[in-house]
Amino acid sequence: MNSLRWKYISTFGKFSISVPIALTTYTGFVLFDEQLSLQGLLAAVGIFFLSAGASALNQVQENKWDLLMPRTSKRPLPLKAFSSLTAFSILFIFLFLGSICLYSFGGWALFWGWMGVLWYNGIYTPLKRWSAFSVFPGAVVGVIPPIAGWIAAGGTLLDVRLHFLGLFFFLGQMPHFWLLVLKYDDQLKAAGFPTITQVMSKQRINQINLVWFLATFLSVLFLPVFDLIRHQFLSWIVIFSSLFMMGWSVYMTCQLLNDNTSMVVRKLFIHFNTFYLWVMILIVLDQVI
Repeated sequence: MNSLRWKYISTFGKFSISVPIALTTYTGFVLFDEQLSLQGLLAAVGIFFLSAGASALNQVQENKWDLLMPRTSKRPLPLKAFSSLTAFSILFIFLFLGSICLYSFGGWALFWGWMGVLWYNGIYTPLKRWSAFSVFPGAVVGVIPPIAGWIAAGGTLLDVRLHFLGLFFFLGQMPHFWLLVLKYDDQLKAAGFPTITQVMSKQRINQINLVWFLATFLSVLFLPVFDLIRHQFLSWIVIFSSLFMMGWSVYMTCQLLNDNTSMVVRKLFIHFNTFYLWVMILIVLDQVI
């Protein structure tokens, strides 16, 4: 397989997004299983492929709008890099492989994996065309992969730790989505998508986003309370990291209010998502030491 074709396949499945989603699944698995294992990796691989399949299906659903935006016009379908048959074959393979991996953990793990696909492609994707507030149901998508990992490891939905883990991932999805909207606002409007900037000013959005940031970082402070972080040393790392990010997000938001450039938005987006990865690493590390 040549590098160009691989690039098109990875773009079609949004591997750069599917890998972090798989990591949230692994976090959920390890949190219940309390050990690193190949089974956890298998669950993560299953969600990776389902996420890739959902992303590919999303591009099929939004192909005519992807043509209208510079950031999406170089995707495989707008470029006609794939035939329709090839696109649907790749999409099917992604979904099939993900389903096989998750079914090895039982029907409920497969159910939650497919719940993510159905929610993303059946609810969030169509709603983006109709509402600037589609971000709220869209944020639910980020909660489902860690649930799938937890269930695959043998956990139940009644555990309070899972509820709080889900809250942590839900809170972080809101600023994640709104930062993307701020970054690509003009392109989204040109393609006919309703955006939150048509409802309120960018300054107000940044102010509200700060509340979401602070809520996310505040939730991290409670990870030791709900036994998601149990070791004292790691608890202090979590606390100091969260407090630092609170101060940093206030500083960056002040910068955005004075200079709402894409570079500042990009920096905030990258650092916020890096913090999420850092917290997941600490959660996993806490379970295995």
